[in-house]
Amino acid sequence: GITMETIKSQKIHGCQILETVYKHSCGGLPPVRMALEKILAVCHGVMYKQLAAWMLHGLLLDQSEEFYVKQGPSAGGAAANQEEDEEDLGIGGLSGKQLKELQDLRLIEEENMLAPSLQQFSLRAEMLPSYVPIRVAEKILFVGESVQMFENHNHSPSRAGSILKHQEDMFATELHRLKQQPLFSLVDFENLIDGIRSTVAEHLWTLMVEESDLLGQLKIIKDFYLLGRGELYQVFIDHAQHMLKTPPTAVTEHDVNVAFQQAAHKVLLDDDNLLPLLHLTIDYQGKESKDATGTREGATPPQESSPREVPPTGWAALGLAYKVQWPLHILFTPAVLEK
Repeated sequence: GITMETIKSQKIHGCQILETVYKHSCGGLPPVRMALEKILAVCHGVMYKQLAAWMLHGLLLDQSEEFYVKQGPSAGGAAANQEEDEEDLGIGGLSGKQLKELQDLRLIEEENMLAPSLQQFSLRAEMLPSYVPIRVAEKILFVGESVQMFENHNHSPSRAGSILKHQEDMFATELHRLKQQPLFSLVDFENLIDGIRSTVAEHLWTLMVEESDLLGQLKIIKDFYLLGRGELYQVFIDHAQHMLKTPPTAVTEHDVNVAFQQAAHKVLLDDDNLLPLLHLTIDYQGKESKDATGTREGATPPQESSPREVPPTGWAALGLAYKVQWPLHILFTPAVLEK
C-alpha cells in the first residue's frame, strides 16, 4: 500500500519504480517482502526487454522515457562526472566518455567525410536504480552505441556480419535466464554485461587496429599534424610564401592546395590514397559560415579572431583538414585533431 501511494503521489515512472519497490522490499514482514520481490521481478522483466533491444540490436524502444539510456547528450553531465565514467572499456585506452562524445556519426556520401548526427546517446542518471552501479550502466551504454554505430555503417561487403559475432541468440538466452531469476543478482548481471562488452570491444579492436590500419593512421597524424614530414612543409612554405603573406581571398584556399600538392610531389610523396584525405583550409572574411565552422573532420582552427575581422595574413587563417575514415572517427574526433 505504502509503495503504491509513493509511486502515485510522486508520479514515479519507468526505472524509478524499480528503485522504489526495491527500497520497500528491503525491510518489513516476510509476506510483504516476498510480495514486493515478486513485483520487482516483473518490473525487471520490462528492463531486460529494453536491455535486449538496446544491447543486441542498438534499438532504443523508449517513447515514454522510462529507460536509463536516452537519446541526446547528458543533462548537466551528472553521470559523466563520476570517476567510473573514465573506466577503460577494453579498447586500448578508449573510455565510455570518449566513445560517447562522437557516437553514431553518419557518412555523408557525396563528401565522403564524417559529420555528427543527432543520434547521440547518454545515461539518464535519475532512472538508474541504486543497485546498478554507474560503471555497469556505462558498459550498457557503450555496447548499444557500438552495435548501432556498426549496423548503421555496415555498408561494405567485407564488413558483413555482426559486431556481436553472431552471438546475439546466446546473449538473448542469457538475458532471458536472468529475467527468470526471482531475485536480482548484480554479480550475474554484471558478468553478462561484461561478456557482451568484451565481445563488442574485441570486434572493434580488430576492426580498428587490424582492418583499418590504426598504426598507419597514427603515422599520418604524426607526419602531417605534428610536422613529422618536415621536408614537405619546408617545400610548401617556399611555394606558398608569396600567397600567404597578404590577407586571404576567395581563391587563396585553392591556390595553397595546389601548392601543397606540388610540394608533396616534389618530396616524392605520391600516395594516391593519402593526398585526397588531406585538405588545407583558409578561413577568411566573407567565407560561407558553413565552411568557416569547419565542416571537415578535424579542421584545425585558425588563430583567434572575431568573425568579421579579416585575418592579417593567409598564415593566420590556415588550417589542415583530414578526412577520418570509419570507424577510426571513434578515436580521431575533431577535438583530438584540433589539439
